[in-house]
Amino acid sequence: MIFATACYLYTPNPEQSYILLTQTLGFEPVQHDSHAFVSNGSLTLYLARGEHPATLTLQCSDIYHDSQSLCRHTNIHPRTDIIRCNNSLEQHLYCDEGITLILAQPLSEDDTGELPPLATTLVWDDKLITQAQHILKATPLAFRDKARLNITQRAEYLAIEAGEVEAQQGHVMQAFVDITPPFQHQTLYEAMKAQGINADKYLDPKAWQT
Repeated sequence: MIFATACYLYTPNPEQSYILLTQTLGFEPVQHDSHAFVSNGSLTLYLARGEHPATLTLQCSDIYHDSQSLCRHTNIHPRTDIIRCNNSLEQHLYCDEGITLILAQPLSEDDTGELPPLATTLVWDDKLITQAQHILKATPLAFRDKARLNITQRAEYLAIEAGEVEAQQGHVMQAFVDITPPFQHQTLYEAMKAQGINADKYLDPKAWQT
C-alpha cells in the first residue's frame, strides 16, 4: 500500500511557487486550473496564497551535492551554511519565489558513532553486548537492522537450546557465523579479532585463503 501526505503550502506568489516546484524541484502537476496541486509521489502540495514566505523541508541523501545543484539556479540562494542539527545535517535556502527550502539529510548510526541497543530477552553481559554491537558495524548499513535482530534471536536460541538463561560469548559468536553469508566470513573474522575474540574458535581462515 502506498501512503501519500497532502498539505497546504501558503506562499505570497502561488503561481511563481508552482513554477519553482515543477521546473526546479521535480514536482509533477496534479491539477492546475482554479487550484494548484503538485506532487513528488509521496507528498502532494496545495498551493494557496499567504502573507508570509512558505517553508518547505526536503529530505535528501547527499546534502552537499543537492545544495550545490540547487544553488546553480539564479533564483535560489543559500541562507545558512550546512550545519548539524540533532541527528541530521541541515541547510536553509531562499527562493525568490517566496519559499524557504530546508534541506535535511538524516545521519546514520555510522555518522553519529551510535551503537544501537540489542533487543535482548535473556541476560547478556555488558561487555558482550558492546562486542556484538561493534562486530555488527561490519555489516553494510542497509542490512544492519535486520542483522541486529537476527543475531540477537539466534544467539538466544542457541543459549536456550544449551539450557542456559544467559547468552554467552560462544552463543553470540556462533550466531554471527550462522547468520553471516560465507562470502563475508573473512570480514566477520577480522571484526571478531578487533574485539579481542579468538576468531579461530568459530571460523577457519583456510576457507577463504584457498
